[in-house]
Amino acid sequence: MIMESREKVEQMGIIFDMDGVIIDSNPLHIKAWRSVFEKENVFISDDDFSNIVSGTTGDSAIRTLLKRELTQDEVNQFNEAVDAEFRRMLTEMNVGPVKGLRNFLEQMRSAGHRIVVATSAPTKNVDMVMDKLRLREYFEFIIDRTRVTHGKPHPEIYLKTLEQIAIPDSRCIVFEDSLAGVKSAVGAGLTVIGVTTSHSAEELNAIGASITIRDFDEVSAEHISSLMSKN
Repeated sequence: MIMESREKVEQMGIIFDMDGVIIDSNPLHIKAWRSVFEKENVFISDDDFSNIVSGTTGDSAIRTLLKRELTQDEVNQFNEAVDAEFRRMLTEMNVGPVKGLRNFLEQMRSAGHRIVVATSAPTKNVDMVMDKLRLREYFEFIIDRTRVTHGKPHPEIYLKTLEQIAIPDSRCIVFEDSLAGVKSAVGAGLTVIGVTTSHSAEELNAIGASITIRDFDEVSAEHISSLMSKN
């Protein structure tokens, strides 16, 4: 695969969600949510997970699923229980990054682009994923759940990412897999490439993804530059 030289490429911001983009972790997440909520006699269907839970910080999802008044402390306890169960399962699993990701990150780094993460996951989950997959070296900074007041689909996380990366939104591109995540990035004025680990290409395109990919073998530095030149 031929890469463009650094001199010919204007620096861009390459922004990654984590779950479903860096790691195909949603099958573990849905198991974790079901494990915790079955104790509350709440069954979470695949559609519930995709449309209510996926891509969010979990707070609104917990209230929607339980259908009762909850204090923030109670919501936090449910979030912590789900995240702890996810980390327990991840520890036991032999998992790798989404196909083609490491090679794509190498291309982006070699081209001189700035690479960051904007995720609704808590810090402990981020640390485990980054260390387990040995990917931390590629990312300049990570904004996680602890840095935002409003979870996706609110655009706050991407607005904060833009502020920190200090590259114009017209020169930034986001990789997202969830409906909430795509809405968040589009709401911040960003171009989105949808990753179809969680939703179909049609669903992601319908809410604003410019193009979709199954994995990172389907995208290259040239594709990114071509897409951005059209915006």
